Amino acid sequence: MTELFIDVNNIKICYEIHGKDDKFPIILVHGFGAKKELWIAQVGALSEKYKVIIFDNRDSGKSSRSNKPYTMETLADDIKCLMEELKIDKAHIMGWSMGGAIVQNFVLKYPERVNKVILINTFLDLPADEGGIEALKKSRFDEIEMIKKDPEKAYWQNARIFYYREFRKEMQLNPKKKF
Repeated sequence: MTELFIDVNNIKICYEIHGKDDKFPIILVHGFGAKKELWIAQVGALSEKYKVIIFDNRDSGKSSRSNKPYTMETLADDIKCLMEELKIDKAHIMGWSMGGAIVQNFVLKYPERVNKVILINTFLDLPADEGGIEALKKSRFDEIEMIKKDPEKAYWQNARIFYYREFRKEMQLNPKKKF
């Protein structure tokens, strides 16, 4: 699929469209530290019934890097601009992780533009000011530094988020076991 770009407030947003134009649109919003390719496993099946739009949020993938702080509302506005560019009045919108928080902000600000919402492994919101996203970026950079310094410690810290306690214990007791 061809990657396309639109300008949104001096930021280039990279996006792709999958499926037929006559299908109802569904917009997929990835989380922090990810990019549009996160959705590659879902695009094929969804594009059989929907016009699927995937895009890189600002500061990710092939979209431009912002030279100033921004808010969740800014990211929600990026979706609206993408919809306007593609002449989409209403769509289903799916968000994963921080993408789910962006979608929630979008729905609150533009309820008339949304048909259905799908939220996956998300949270309510970050602080409303620019500091929320900046704090998330700093946290991610700190995590990357820990991975460089002590990858095993970094793995087990993240495992607390991704795996339930009994599974973590089993992994620690039997590190060579295939699950």
